[in-house]
Amino acid sequence: MGTMSNATGPAAKTPLVALAGNPNSGKTTIFNALTGLRQKVGNYPGVTVERKTGRVTLPDDREAEVLDRAGTYSRIARSPDEAIAMEVLRGLRRDTPEPDVIVVVVDASNLQRNLYLLSQILELGRPTVVALNMMDIARRHGLTLDVPRLSAELGIEVVEVVGHRRRGIERLKEAIARARVPRLPDWPLPEPMKEELLMVGGGLAILDSRDHDSTSVAVHSSGPVRSWICRDDDPRRLDRYIAVAERLLIGDRAADLNRLAASPPVSRLLADADRRLRSRGIDPMEADVEAHYRWIESVASRIVKREDRPPATRWTERIDRILLHRVWGLLGFALIMTTLFVSLFWLAEPLMGGIEAGVGAVSEWATGGLDDGPLKSLLADGIFAGVGAVLVFIPQIALLFVFLAILEDSGYLARAAFIMDRLLWRVGLHGKSFIPLLSSFACAIPGILATRTIENRTDRLATILVAPFMSCSARLPVYTLLIGMFFAAYGPLAQAGVMLLLYVLGIAAAAAVAVAFRRTFLRGSPSAFILELPTYKAPQLSQVARQAWTGTSQFVRRAGSIIFLLSVVVWAATYYPGPPDEATERLADDQNALAAERIAQSFAGRLGHAIEPVIAPLGYDWKIGVGLVGAFAAREVFVSTMGIVYSVGEADEESADLREAMAADRRPDGSALWTAPVAASLLVWFVLAMQCVSTLAVVRRETGGWKWPLLMMVYMNALAYAAALVTYQTARLIVA
Repeated sequence: MGTMSNATGPAAKTPLVALAGNPNSGKTTIFNALTGLRQKVGNYPGVTVERKTGRVTLPDDREAEVLDRAGTYSRIARSPDEAIAMEVLRGLRRDTPEPDVIVVVVDASNLQRNLYLLSQILELGRPTVVALNMMDIARRHGLTLDVPRLSAELGIEVVEVVGHRRRGIERLKEAIARARVPRLPDWPLPEPMKEELLMVGGGLAILDSRDHDSTSVAVHSSGPVRSWICRDDDPRRLDRYIAVAERLLIGDRAADLNRLAASPPVSRLLADADRRLRSRGIDPMEADVEAHYRWIESVASRIVKREDRPPATRWTERIDRILLHRVWGLLGFALIMTTLFVSLFWLAEPLMGGIEAGVGAVSEWATGGLDDGPLKSLLADGIFAGVGAVLVFIPQIALLFVFLAILEDSGYLARAAFIMDRLLWRVGLHGKSFIPLLSSFACAIPGILATRTIENRTDRLATILVAPFMSCSARLPVYTLLIGMFFAAYGPLAQAGVMLLLYVLGIAAAAAVAVAFRRTFLRGSPSAFILELPTYKAPQLSQVARQAWTGTSQFVRRAGSIIFLLSVVVWAATYYPGPPDEATERLADDQNALAAERIAQSFAGRLGHAIEPVIAPLGYDWKIGVGLVGAFAAREVFVSTMGIVYSVGEADEESADLREAMAADRRPDGSALWTAPVAASLLVWFVLAMQCVSTLAVVRRETGGWKWPLLMMVYMNALAYAAALVTYQTARLIVA
C-alpha cells in the first residue's frame, strides 16, 4: 500500500491511475496530456454516467490505465457523476478496480478552494500525487507558491504542470511511478473530539483484530489503545483507523461504511461518542469542516505569497463589469448567442449539402445496376437514407461542440450560465439547465445527455422534459418548406421573422411547461446554484478539437445507431404491403406514381387514413398524416415523405416540383388543401410535438425507464394538438 507496485511479467496487473479535482481545475486537460489519442469513452455498466479511460507509458516502461471522472468539490456527492467519481476513488465499484494511484489536479491560482477536496482524499490512505496545474495563471495573478514546502507538508510529491502546454507532464509521470501514501494531517480539531476519535479508532482497530472480542472495546482508554495498536512496525496504522472513525462520526455513510456503521459494537461506539461531544456543545460535522478549513488556511499562509491586484485579476474584473451587468450583460449574451447560431447554420449548410450529395452519389452508384424492387428500395430508401440521416447532422453537431468548447475554455460559458440563472430560476429551472437547453437547439440528444451535470434529480428531470421544445436542426427542412411556400411573397425579412417566432414559441412553451411541472409533480424551487467563475483565457485549439471530437463521436454512436435503425423501420412501413398487382402493372411506366400508390397502400398510408378523422380539425388530410407518421423517426423525414406522396420522387425543402404539387392539391370539395392556416397549424405542430423516437430512447436511458419518455410523448403531442387546432381554426376565420 506504500507505493505503486512495480510487478512485471504477463500476469502483472495494469495499474489504475484515477484523476480527481475540482471543476475547472484542468483535470481533463491533464488527462489528454497524459494519454494523447489513446483514449476511449464508454458508460459504466447499468448507469448512464460516462467512463473516459486512456493509456499512459510510465518512465519505467510500464503501461498504466488513466481514468478521468467528473469534477467535484468534496467527497459528498451531489450528482450521479460525482457519486460515481467518489465510488471509484474509494474502490467501491465492482466494475472498476481500486485505483493504485490518485492524481489530484489542483488549480494553483485557487489553491485554498482546491485544498478542501485534497484534504478529504488524503484521508483515503491511497498513494497520491498532486498535479499543481495552471501555474502560468497563478503567476499572472501575482501568486508565488512554495512547492517544495507544500510537498513536505503533505508528505507526497507535488508536481508543477501547465496542462495545455504539456509542461511538467514527464515529471508527473515519474511521480506517478513512485507515488506513496500521504501523511494524514493533524487536523486542528477540538481536543474533546480528538479524544473521541482516538477512542473510536482504537475500538475499530481492536474489533478488527482476531485476538480481541467486541466486549473489550469499552474498557480501553486512549493510552492503552495507542500503545497496543502501535506495537507493530507501522506506527501510522492507528491513524488509518482514526480516519475511518472521523468519517463515521461526521455521518459519512458511503457504501464502504454502511455495514461497519450498522454493526452493534460500532454503532454503540459512535452513539456514545456523539452524545458526549454534543453534551459539550460540539457538532462533529461542523467541527470537522471547520478543522479542515483551518488546516487549509494554515497551509496556504505558509505556501502562498500574493501581490496586490495583479494585471490578470484587474482585466477579469473590468470585463466582468460589462458581461455580468444586468443590462449590458444580457445584451452581450444575446449578441454572442446570435453570432453563434448564425455562424452555426451558415457554416454548416454547405457541409450538410455536400454530405447529402455524397451519400446520394454513393447510393446511386451502389444501386444503379439493380432492378427495381424491394432490395434496391431497401438499399436506397432504407440503408443509405438512414446513413444520410445520421451523417447530415454531423456538421451542425460538430460545430456546436466547437463553439461550446471555445466558450467554455475562454471562461465565458460559466458567465452565460450565471446570467441565465436569473431568468431560468423564475421558471423553475436551474442555472446549469442553460447548457443542455442551448445544446438542444442543434439536437435534443446531446442536450439531454448534458443534463448529467445537474446535481438535483428534480432539476434534471425538469430540464429533460422541456429540452425537446428547443427547435433542433431537424425541424429546419419543414420550416423552410412551409415558410418558403406561404411567406415568400412578403420578402426575406418577413420569412426571417416567422422563423424567429417559431424559435420564440418553443422557448416560451418550455418556460410555461417548466413552471407548470415545478408547481405540480416536480414541486419545489430549483436547488441553489453554486458556480465558479474562472478567469478569462485564450482557448486552446487542441482542447477544443478533442471536446468537439468526443461530443460528435458520442452522438454518432449513441443517436446514430437508433436513427439508422428507425430509418429502415420507416422504410419498411412505407413500402409494405404494397399496391395490388393490377396497380403495379398499370403504373409500371411511371415510377413516381407507383411510389405514391405504394405509400398509399403501405402500413404508414393505412395509418394515415386511419388517423385522418383525428387530424382533420387541424386542417390535415391522410397525406399529411402519412408525413406525420414518418416524422416520428426523424422530423426531416416529413419533407421526403411528401415528395413520395406527391409523386415527385426525391425532394427536399427547396424542391420546386414538390411545392407546385402541394399547391395544386385539392380537397374533395375542390378547395385548396395547402393554405396559410394549414401551414401555420403545421408549423406550430412541429414546434411543440414530440416526433423523435431517438430522443425518447435517450430519455428512457437517462431516466432509467419508460415512465418519463411516455409522459413526454403524451403531454407534448397533446399540447401540440391543442395549439395547432387553435391556430388553424383562428387563422381560417381571419383569412375568411
